[in-house]
Order: sequence, then structure tokens, then C-alpha cells
Amino acid sequence: MRALRILLRHRVTRWLRDPTWGTGTVAGQVVLLGFLLVLLAPLGLGSYVLGEVLRELYPEASALSLINGGMLYLVPVFMASRFLTQPPPSEHVAPYVSLPISGTGLLNGQAALSLLSLHTVFAVVLVGPVWAREIATAWTPVGAGAWLVAALLLTIVLASHGANLLHLLLGRRPWGTAGALAGIALFFAADATLGPDLFRGFSRVLFGRPTLGLVAAVIAVGGVHAALLRAMRARLEVDGRTGSPSRRQVGFYRWVERTLPAGRLVALTLRQVARTRRLRGVGLHGLALVIVWYGAALGGVFGDVARSLFLIGLFGLGPTFGLGFIVFGIAAGHADGLFARPHAPRRIVKATLVLLWLGILPGTLLLPAFLPWLSPAQSSLLLGFALWWSGILVPALVYVAPRLRKPVDTSASTFTISVRTLHGIAVYPLWLAPAIAVPVADAAGVW
Repeated sequence: MRALRILLRHRVTRWLRDPTWGTGTVAGQVVLLGFLLVLLAPLGLGSYVLGEVLRELYPEASALSLINGGMLYLVPVFMASRFLTQPPPSEHVAPYVSLPISGTGLLNGQAALSLLSLHTVFAVVLVGPVWAREIATAWTPVGAGAWLVAALLLTIVLASHGANLLHLLLGRRPWGTAGALAGIALFFAADATLGPDLFRGFSRVLFGRPTLGLVAAVIAVGGVHAALLRAMRARLEVDGRTGSPSRRQVGFYRWVERTLPAGRLVALTLRQVARTRRLRGVGLHGLALVIVWYGAALGGVFGDVARSLFLIGLFGLGPTFGLGFIVFGIAAGHADGLFARPHAPRRIVKATLVLLWLGILPGTLLLPAFLPWLSPAQSSLLLGFALWWSGILVPALVYVAPRLRKPVDTSASTFTISVRTLHGIAVYPLWLAPAIAVPVADAAGVW
């Protein structure tokens, strides 16, 4: 508890000293509060009337059974949102290691402070109204209380610990973790589209029997918490990936240098991406998005083709979009350091283009998997996506980045990403153009 009190006091002090969030203008705080209410009000109202909506849409089914069957899907949703927007807690532990504080208490405190986020508020707003309207009146007080505790444990604690654990595992064993995530995503996609829908049935069993669900939630949270503490403790030790590269890595980089245009610069930047934990995570995020959303799109071709093409157009870039923003300066504070090399600007631009083209290669190679289910006109739209990504978006990222790059922050000590500015917003219309083209073509009937 002592470690948690120290960490919480420091967190509050840092927040109060932050000129953007803590001591900003009153008008700015009012605007932020207004935005938060705009997000939370419809979310809470939708949760409150969810039972009535389900009864209108599915009069022959039990609304309570439908709610119980869908509750478990909130866990991967909140876990993914935390994973993409919330930094892992171990990044802030190192300054406290030399202090006379219990190491276990320190790690437990960091894991607990990860729960203090906007994601927790969203989870409570989603779970609370539907519980008050549907569950509290359908179960006994003991059963309703067990349902609520189990739901909050799974959507808040398990989602937070799972996202933090995923961050740490990707930092230590990126390819194995990414492969495991791909296998899990494909299993869930196949289960939802082709299989017996086991995940929904498991959710219905857990929340249909509140006592069993509470016991399962406690066991799951306890197991993930123990694994998270072990991974956080290992993260404080020397990173094993900082040693010399393996023979296979050396051979790969040598092949890149000899084969690709501006190969030496491409290999140099690839090494930096591979050895920088934040950049490596961004690249793996992009690959994970391609796997998950292409799996969802492939399952959707059996139903709504337009929705599948929308997902492909929106998430087909993979690592290129994130790395294009962060590595090449639209949203990175230290990106100028990448250009401090004794090379001609023409070669730097060529290497940047080649690297970003490599980033869209996974999504492009997966496009032929959709051709058997599409008409020739719809297949031509996929070719248009590939041409748009490679011929429009990649050059646009390289062109816009130097013009929107912020000055180097010489006082910063880590590779930081600025998310509080509108830098790079000029590229968003280019990114959304394929996604907008799909509904327009579908509504007009002119693929």
C-alpha cells in the first residue's frame, strides 16, 4: 500500500503540473468535459435501452440471453483499445527501482494505476446501465451483485492487465506473440462465421450463472495478474534484444542492402525499427490490424461484400500508416535524428519510399484471397486499393512529413510521440478515401 500511495501522489502531482491538462485554462477544461459528456451520454443511454432494442429486433429470443451472450466480447474490445492507446506500466517503473520501496508493491501499484484511465469510465458506463435496467430486476440481489462484479472484473481489470501483458510480450518475443495473436484471431473469426459460435456460448454460460461467472473471472484475473507481474519484473532487467544480431538477422539485412534500391539506408532504418521497442510495437500493431481486419473481411464476404471491402480499404496499410507517421516525422518529436546522415536527400527519400512500400506488402499480398467471392468489377476495386496505397498514400506520407514535423525537443529523453496536436491531419482524407469509395459505389451500384 505504501508503494501505491507514493505512485498515486506522484501521478497527481505530475497531472497538476501539466500545463495542458492540469492547470490549463478554464475554457479548455470545460471544452474537454463537454467532449467527454458527448461521448458518455449516448453510450450510457444506449446501454440503458439495450434490452428494449433487442426485444424489438429479436422478439422470439430472450433479451437477457442475448445480453449474456455478448458480454464477453467487451473484453477483447477494451483490451484492444487499451493496447493501442495506453502505454505499458513498466515504462514508468525504472526511476523508482533505486528507492527503498518494495519491488512487488511497486509493480502491483503500477498495475493498479493502469486502471485509472478513460477506458475504465467507458466500461462502467457500458455495464452499469444495462445491469440496472435488465440484470438487477431479473436476478436475486446476490446473483445480480455477482454478475456486476464479474462483468467489471472482466471488462476493466482483465482488459487492462491483458493489454499491459501484451505490450510486454511483444517487446520480449514479438514474432511468437504476433503469431499467437494471429492464430487466436483466426480461430475467433472462424468460430463466429463458420463454426458453432463457442465464444458466444461460453459467454452465455458465464453470465447466465453469476456465481460460476464470478469464480471464473477471479481465477482469470488472478492468473493474468501473476503473469503480468512476472513480465514486468523481467522488463526491469537487461533487455536481451540489445545484444548482437543473430546470423539469420545479419543475412536478412545483407540481402536488403544488396537487393533493394538504396538498400543500405533501408537496412539501417529497418535495424532502428527492430531495435527500438516503440517502433517495433507500432509495426507489429499494423500487422495485427491487417490480420484481424482481413480475417473479419474474409468472413464478411459470405454476407455483406461492401462491408468487407470497407474493412480492407480502411485497414489494408498495416505498418506503413503507423511507421509513416511516427518514423518520418508527422507525429514524432525525435524524427529529425533519422535524417542526420551523410547521404544525399534523394537517397533518403528513395529509402523511405521503399521502406513504406514494404510495409504495405502484407496487406497487398492478401488481396487475391478475396477474388473468388467478388465480381470482376469488385475485384478491380481491390486493385485500385493497392494502387492507391502504393502510388498515392506512400508518396503523400513522405511529402507531408517534413512540412509538418515539429522541432526536436532536446530536453526529452525518450522517443516520444505527440498526440495532442493536429500534425498530419492533412493525410487523413487520403487514408479514408478508399473507405468512402466503397459505400458510394455500393449505393450507386457502379463498382
